[in-house]
Amino acid sequence: MFWQNVPIHVLDFEGSVQTGIVEYGFATLLGGKVISAHTRLCGVSKPIPFEESGVHGIFDEDVKGLPPVDADWDLFSGLRRSGLFGSHHAPAEIGMISEVWRVPGKVPDFSLKNCPPVNDWGPWVDTCRIAKTWFPRERSHKLSDLIARFDIRERVVATADKFCPNTRRRYHCALYDAIAAAELLINMCEHPSFQNTGILDLIEAGMSAKKFRNRIQGELDLF
Repeated sequence: MFWQNVPIHVLDFEGSVQTGIVEYGFATLLGGKVISAHTRLCGVSKPIPFEESGVHGIFDEDVKGLPPVDADWDLFSGLRRSGLFGSHHAPAEIGMISEVWRVPGKVPDFSLKNCPPVNDWGPWVDTCRIAKTWFPRERSHKLSDLIARFDIRERVVATADKFCPNTRRRYHCALYDAIAAAELLINMCEHPSFQNTGILDLIEAGMSAKKFRNRIQGELDLF
């Protein structure tokens, strides 16, 4: 299935497993462009360490009295039922969302036709690992470095201006990072070598060879 035909909800969380999610943002890709986005700050039960606030710019007073992220179960489970999740360095988002909700319930796999539902937040579209697989000679695969290297900052800024709150339009703001990762994915898939990329190609490029072989073999065993 062509990658543009499946909704990909590119996520980013600010916070930590220890503190909890203090902000989330997601940008939904469909048809090769960002079609919608959403973000909010989230209340947490523990004080936000000063060193974390120094990175993302969110302080205890900013989230005081706000609902925690687990109030948004219907949103996140609904997103996963409608498409795949993506992230730049997905293990971070996997760890944080799994601390809130272990599994999403039965959801479509989307990567292969006629596959039974899975009870998993994945498979994930990991733009960091995809960049490492497709462009291994790049000196850095950090999100901001790739945006600069591929000269797409203006595209990121234009999309961020459309969807991000005025005060959260920089790196380490959840929706800005999600939009940057989404625009990075679009740009990589526009490369002449990857214009016919399928969803399965993105998943394969974003997984280790061993994990991918095990995943495919597990799906083949179902037939």
